[in-house]
Amino acid sequence: MHGLIFQLNDEIIDKDDFLTEEELYDDFVGIIADYVDGDIDRDAAISELVISLTPYGIVHDPTEQSIVFKKGFKEKFFKPRLEKLKKRIANLTLKDFIGNSNTLFLYEIKNLIEEKYGIYVYTNKCWATFDEFVREMKEGQKYYFGSAIDYHF
Repeated sequence: MHGLIFQLNDEIIDKDDFLTEEELYDDFVGIIADYVDGDIDRDAAISELVISLTPYGIVHDPTEQSIVFKKGFKEKFFKPRLEKLKKRIANLTLKDFIGNSNTLFLYEIKNLIEEKYGIYVYTNKCWATFDEFVREMKEGQKYYFGSAIDYHF
């Protein structure tokens, strides 16, 4: 399966500073990904991300290659998952809880809290799940796109 890594920063990213797949070999490939591929259509990847995030409240400026997460984005983004998590936990049985951590039920619960194999964000020379990024990012702050890299897991 494939996912995407987006480089975002609160300052404009010079093309010479775009994340390359080689920079991910030491701490991303082998931990999260089997391999990475930087030879993708960056604009199409960004467009796909923008479309998926629009319902939660963003402003995308394709000319500036920037995105702003509007006030309330975090709540809109996480609320449906929290509601689903509450329902799943309400149905949690002792057998489910005792089961090993690889069971589908427990995987789904963990994934609702933090999606490990989805979108990643690379910022300030560190990568994070999109969920981690959203929890830490500042609503109303302008973020600029750098590279977009595909990964396989």
